[in-house]
Amino acid sequence: MSRDRKVTSLSSVRPPASAVGDGAADDAIALLTRIVAAQGEIAAAGPDPQDVVDAITSRAQALTRSAGAVLEIRDGDLMRYWSASGIAQGQTGMTLPVEGSLSGRCIAEARVLRCDDSELDPRVNREACRRVGLRSMLVAPLRFRGQVVGVLKVLASTPDAYDDTDCRTLEQLSTLVAASLYQAIEHAQMRAALAARMGQGERERKDLRDVRQRLLQVLEDGRITIALQPIVRLADGAVIGHEALARFPLEYDLSTGRWFEDAARAGLSVELELAAAAVALARLASLPAEAFLSINVSPETACSDRLRQLIAGHDPRRLVLEITEHTPVDDYGRLNQRLSALQQEGVRIAVDDTGAGFASLRHVLRLAPDIIKLDITLVREVDQRPRMQTLIAALLTFAQGTGAELIAEGVETAHQFDTLKRLGVPLGQGFHLGHPQST
Repeated sequence: MSRDRKVTSLSSVRPPASAVGDGAADDAIALLTRIVAAQGEIAAAGPDPQDVVDAITSRAQALTRSAGAVLEIRDGDLMRYWSASGIAQGQTGMTLPVEGSLSGRCIAEARVLRCDDSELDPRVNREACRRVGLRSMLVAPLRFRGQVVGVLKVLASTPDAYDDTDCRTLEQLSTLVAASLYQAIEHAQMRAALAARMGQGERERKDLRDVRQRLLQVLEDGRITIALQPIVRLADGAVIGHEALARFPLEYDLSTGRWFEDAARAGLSVELELAAAAVALARLASLPAEAFLSINVSPETACSDRLRQLIAGHDPRRLVLEITEHTPVDDYGRLNQRLSALQQEGVRIAVDDTGAGFASLRHVLRLAPDIIKLDITLVREVDQRPRMQTLIAALLTFAQGTGAELIAEGVETAHQFDTLKRLGVPLGQGFHLGHPQST
């Protein structure tokens, strides 16, 4: 029987029969000894998965006195050469379909398969065999967590290169190296997962750096503008105030909410809100003397000494601070103290988005606001849903009982307007009553 590219090492050359005795048992023991020794060399290859699989292929080639060896891993409908030695060494990374290959059949049958002549065997991918330069081969299944995930294959460039002993050798080797293969695959998966996490973390850090740089640039250039949306008395349609709505450069294609969310992530909430408030306050003098200006601020900004300094010099009786939910309230005691001081000076406090969730209702109960603003979700179907009307009527009763005014946000249709007016809601804002105006 011919052999190609014999590997001459102490662990790869079969000892003569005289060295191990004349019995089959002695041959089996000697074979197992060489396989165990090979497994030890594989285990000693180190933690790097590529080193482990390379050791597996080289030991498989040596033990079967083959011309080459390949470790293939299934990747969907393909078999991929993860490691290759000998005549197949230049084919690492090559793929071939699972269907129509001896490797695919080995995975399906989960047993060692032998091809004596690739030119005659209908089970093989003949084109791939010719590309590698093999004529005969053995293929053994590789199991990982109870499943066959790949094959260990040894190759010869001549026909009829393998016998039953070689089949047993490769079968035992593929079984014994399972632990090393498990470790290699798990290490590769762990390394890939770690790389993905590191990559994600780096992307998040870069994104945050970009966000912060964008915000700082906009703040430095003073590119925040303000649109004023009228707040109307529903009884007679009179405009009694305006809400200041921040507007940002259009080229970034970001919503207003996104700008404030990004500011919170970048630790620039107070800076962005104060910059927007400063632009809004500059518009106060252009409004009718009897109209108020409503400015949105987060609890954090409401507690800032810089806000108090910013509104100094303006008529506090014409100012309303709307407490928004860009950031949560960490200390209601401190917030109440700051807002009460502003109220004593004449500034009115409004709670935004009332009825949208627990947070807004908690604000109403804890902050004793001068104005309660109904969330748009309550107003949107007020003319169609009696339960919404009942809820709004209850909130109206609560507001009247606490001395607060009620403003309905998002009034967009005549039917909504008529229903709110009939319920006795005193004030409203929305596209039906007036669009935000930048000038």
